[in-house]
Amino acid sequence: MKRKTMKDEIIRSFIKYAIIIVAIILVIYLLSLYLIFRASIVKPNQEMNQQIATEIEFGFNEYREGVAQFVQDDAIRSFLRKKTGSSTVNQMLYDFRNNQQMFSNFVLLDADEEIVATSYYKEIYEELDQGAFLKEFMDKAQQDGLIEERLTKQMKDIDSDAAYVFAGALTDDSQQPIGYLFFFLGNQLPSTNNHLLFIMDPYDNVIFHSRSFPFSTLGKLELEQGHYIQSATDYFYKTRSTISENQIQVVTLTPINAYRLLLLYGLLTMIISSLLMILVIWIVTPKILKKSLQPFDALVTMISNKNQNQHFQLEHMYDEVQTIYEEYTSRVHEINSLVDQNQKIMEKTRLSEMKHLEAKFNPHFLFNVLEMIKYEILSDPESAATMIVKTAKLMRYNINFGETTVPLEKDLNYLEDYFSLQKMRYGGRLTYHIQVDPSVYNAQIPKLMIQPLIENAIKHNINLTKNLHVELIITVLDDAHLLIQVRDNGCGIEVEDLSSIYKILSEEVKVTEHTGLKNTHQLIQLLYGKEYGLEIATKCNEGTVITLRIPFKG
Repeated sequence: MKRKTMKDEIIRSFIKYAIIIVAIILVIYLLSLYLIFRASIVKPNQEMNQQIATEIEFGFNEYREGVAQFVQDDAIRSFLRKKTGSSTVNQMLYDFRNNQQMFSNFVLLDADEEIVATSYYKEIYEELDQGAFLKEFMDKAQQDGLIEERLTKQMKDIDSDAAYVFAGALTDDSQQPIGYLFFFLGNQLPSTNNHLLFIMDPYDNVIFHSRSFPFSTLGKLELEQGHYIQSATDYFYKTRSTISENQIQVVTLTPINAYRLLLLYGLLTMIISSLLMILVIWIVTPKILKKSLQPFDALVTMISNKNQNQHFQLEHMYDEVQTIYEEYTSRVHEINSLVDQNQKIMEKTRLSEMKHLEAKFNPHFLFNVLEMIKYEILSDPESAATMIVKTAKLMRYNINFGETTVPLEKDLNYLEDYFSLQKMRYGGRLTYHIQVDPSVYNAQIPKLMIQPLIENAIKHNINLTKNLHVELIITVLDDAHLLIQVRDNGCGIEVEDLSSIYKILSEEVKVTEHTGLKNTHQLIQLLYGKEYGLEIATKCNEGTVITLRIPFKG
């Protein structure tokens, strides 16, 4: 891993915090633009849309209810039958029209389909009276009673003014038509500098609009989905709402070209300014730090060269650096003294632990051998004498504290005696084989290192198999290490038990089981270091292989 320097870290910190500050400023800028956009575009657009929708809904309801009342009005019905009271009827219709927020013109026809009252001027009156423009609406009104719909047919001088019609048929007591009443709503939406207003039917056909706009050939307003739309080179924010009564749609568009340019140029300016600021910091910071960190650099150089005797003094010295230097030299002297003392203590402790491990001998094995000798004395005194001699040799070898490491050949003689005693004890149930590379007989190994591994193999398998076979194989590995393996054909070790053994070896748990393996593992690491130790390979019902790898010292 590449090491960091204080100078590089400070430069990185300056750059990092500069980027953070720039990012915060950019976020604040964007947030302010967003809030301005919400306050000056979105909110007024939505409010205007809601206001128009409310006015349209209210106006339509007024005309819908007014037509329904007029077709039932007795004065109008009397006028249509008797042709008297025209001034009263005209006054009623004019008063109704003038009281509405949405401007309209009315037309009243009698049973002969002749205009008997209207607010239109003469030219339009004559066109309506002579043409068949109203025929379609009269047929629908006669059939349905009351109707309302968008005007789709053009009429001279009325096309740009009338956009929506409310109509109703007046009938006598026998439900025969005696006249027809029409209110033509004009396209009188308020025109504003900031908003474009459109009122459409459920099929996107434009009924009213406040300003000209690229409509389709069928008179539909075709806009993209979403709030942001583009028409030619102009960009708009759109709000669409629907009046539930008759599914009339209200669309408001607000131009956002200015805000779009503000956003683009603002971001460009912010990015260029940020890059220039970071570039200045990148160039200036090293020059500032070079002088400021000179005492620290000198101190680091002295420490890295491990020259504690060097006199450390600069023309410009910071109090902090001088304090660090004095504390450093003081601690170095203390540490050197403690290291010397600790080294002596560790060496004494290491020797003590190794002697302690060498001194351990399994009393259970000795008791079993003595018990076996007791019975052999009675049945075969000569065999008992042999067993006593071998046991004495084992004990003498075990309690000899004069040596930590011994030649491999000497330890093998001990193992032969140990195997023979175990063979006498278990008879045909136990067989063994020792295979050693002749070139390693003089190799120095820790005394009693192998015996606990053989004892472990016999102890944990002899009562679980009819014929236990134990092999000891010792070879040279890459001319630098001695490879020692103890193999058995026992029942193997379960995965959970193997995990427990490794925890014992690493001293994660303190138990009395597997002390032979643990002692051997500790002895190897005390002599050769933590990178050495036991390795265990096992398969259920196929046996176990314990491997030792130690430095080859001839």
